[in-house]
Amino acid sequence: MLIRKLLAIRKSDRELPREMREALVDSLFAPFTSLLTGALAGGVIGAAVSWRSQDIGIALCSAAVFLIGVARVISARIYRRHREAGRLEALGRWEKIYECGAWAFSGMLGLMCFVSVLRSSDASIHLAVGATSIGYAAGITGRNAGRPLMAIAQVTLSAFPLGLAMFLYGDGFHVVLGCVVVFFIVGMADITLAIRKVIIQALVNTREKAMLAVKYEEQANLFDAALNNMSHGLCMFDRNKKLLVWNERFLELMSFPQGSVKTGATAREILRRCLDPIDRPSLSARRLMLDIQRNLFRTPGSAYEITLPGRRIIALSQRLMADGGSVVIFEDISERKRAEAKLAHMAQYDELTGLPNRDTIHQRVREALAMTRRRGAQLAIHLIDLDRFKGINDSLGHPVGDGLLKAVGMRLQDLVGTDMVARFGGDEFVVLQSPVYGRIEATDLAHRMASALAMPFEIGEHQIHIGGSIGVAMTPDGGLEVDQLVKHADMAMYAAKADGRGDFRVFEPSMAAAAQTRRALEIDLRDAIARRELAVRYQPLVNLQTGQISGCEALLRWNHPERGEIPPSVFIPIAEETGLISSITEWVLREACGEAAHWPSGTKLAVNLSPVHFRDSTLPLMVGAALGHSHLAAARLELEITETALLRNTDATLSVLNQLRQLGVSMSLDDFGTGYSSLSYLRKFPFHKIKIDASFTQDLDSGEDSTAIIRAIASMGANLGMTIVAEGIETETQLERVRSEGCTEGQGYLLGRPMTSEQIRRRLALGPDEALLVA
Repeated sequence: MLIRKLLAIRKSDRELPREMREALVDSLFAPFTSLLTGALAGGVIGAAVSWRSQDIGIALCSAAVFLIGVARVISARIYRRHREAGRLEALGRWEKIYECGAWAFSGMLGLMCFVSVLRSSDASIHLAVGATSIGYAAGITGRNAGRPLMAIAQVTLSAFPLGLAMFLYGDGFHVVLGCVVVFFIVGMADITLAIRKVIIQALVNTREKAMLAVKYEEQANLFDAALNNMSHGLCMFDRNKKLLVWNERFLELMSFPQGSVKTGATAREILRRCLDPIDRPSLSARRLMLDIQRNLFRTPGSAYEITLPGRRIIALSQRLMADGGSVVIFEDISERKRAEAKLAHMAQYDELTGLPNRDTIHQRVREALAMTRRRGAQLAIHLIDLDRFKGINDSLGHPVGDGLLKAVGMRLQDLVGTDMVARFGGDEFVVLQSPVYGRIEATDLAHRMASALAMPFEIGEHQIHIGGSIGVAMTPDGGLEVDQLVKHADMAMYAAKADGRGDFRVFEPSMAAAAQTRRALEIDLRDAIARRELAVRYQPLVNLQTGQISGCEALLRWNHPERGEIPPSVFIPIAEETGLISSITEWVLREACGEAAHWPSGTKLAVNLSPVHFRDSTLPLMVGAALGHSHLAAARLELEITETALLRNTDATLSVLNQLRQLGVSMSLDDFGTGYSSLSYLRKFPFHKIKIDASFTQDLDSGEDSTAIIRAIASMGANLGMTIVAEGIETETQLERVRSEGCTEGQGYLLGRPMTSEQIRRRLALGPDEALLVA
């Protein structure tokens, strides 16, 4: 495009009158001093660069630059003499002479810059040749703007080799400089053309008639180019709403063929043609037409949107002109509208499941609350938390977890019908039931949802069983504000989890009091950890055959300054839910291992581990750090694990247990016989000891069932080479029974209550008979 324009300018220059051509040629050879200065500057810079680089190639280029510069000065001197003598006949020949010299000088200067940059790493040389090249190119822009093709060629020949050399030099800084040089060339081309316009305008003063025609042609071309290169369609109307001008983009947007729009068409005719593709009844089309005319043409700066077939949306905007006419802009905003709709959807809906998100459900609940107040009805919030989702997500992977969440959302939607289902975040969902006429209606839906979630899900090749704990809050008992309803539903949901999961609970005021108490305990527990109010006690494990203490179990106690002794069964679940259990266990391990290091070498230490720890692969590091800090032999540490820990993420749990065994510690299965006892655990996991739950020991006095169970466990343990511990021994009868049934060790108040560090040391110092008497 630029080359065609330059060639057209050059062609038009040949047709200029002689006096104008003479003026343009004079602009090439004058002023004389600039040519002389250019030759001297090129020679001086070339000599300096050659001397500094000591490079023969650069020296040869520099010499050539100087010699060509001298030749140009001589030719300019001869031209001036011929001009002054009035013997200037062959203008075309003098133009050729100047062009040859100019291009030779520019090309050799560019070559010198190219060679200097690539054959030298000296930054000062790069700076010198770069400044010379750019300075020369900038001067050429003003000097030779009367001949833009020549000027742009000179700029390119002198500066482009410099930019190319910068690119080839390789490092990021030079590449950036190369880009700047390219931008400079483009800018100089634009400046040259702009300056040429100024020169031509100056010459117009002497050739008004001829140059006015050129000026009008240029303006028309510029206007036409600007009009047809717009990204928007345009129609210009006069004060009578008759069409004056339109562009190609308007025809393209409206799918009009070339030649179908004529000057003088009315705005009404144009708009009617724009609306023809819209499939509307004639009455609706007339109304739409009137609406557009009323809003578009009578209101300055107004805009209107129409939707065409193919989901194309065209925005029409109108601007008034000073003479009473107007310009209507046509813009295709289809992609923008789709992007806005997508953003609006993302702001209101969950990306994974497509369900409404937390913000949307909050807004819908507010609207439902206002409506139920007017109608005298109720509404219910069902907060659903999936049971065991984290274990499934961790063990089977996030794609399966995501598929499960989508399947849960679809099942809930199918079940609740017109009621609203939303994803609250993570594995929590919310159902808004409105209106509700009584508690039975709300509990019926909660029961059906719990039953539906208990049914298996087919996710890929996996059949997944997962339940949901549901908390229900109803107005007015659950509150009359959104946040209050959600909070109370959350309390009810936690109550459902505490009662065994997979079911629902309806909020009761007593739950709020329990939650407040629990929150207060959480705060106190954090303070207790900071103030070191927690204490470790040690309960003996006795060898039932020798009466010797074989080990001690570390038990955590919390003596609250106001509430007194708080059972571990109360504060340990709080610690597990809040994440405090990790720091508590780390402290217990360090404290207990440090104490056990002072016991006789044959006495072991048992420490309970929470199931929460098996979600974190850093547990072996924690145990190793406690052993290293206390210098306790790993073989003396027993870690007690409940069966609950084995139900979650079996592969990860097995990996952690094997890492612990590699440390040299031993593992005990605690509370065996309760909950989910399975012989597969004894085969799969590296246990060396089984602890029979205290409930079986304490039932020995009242029934034979517990005796049979203890006998079976003891026999199985003996065959597997495991130590069997009977917990909860409180009477002599229980002691004799568990001993006679084959239990290896015993633990209970009869054999020893939990003791402080000083007490357990004194107890360990006694012999077997004395120790039993003390107990």
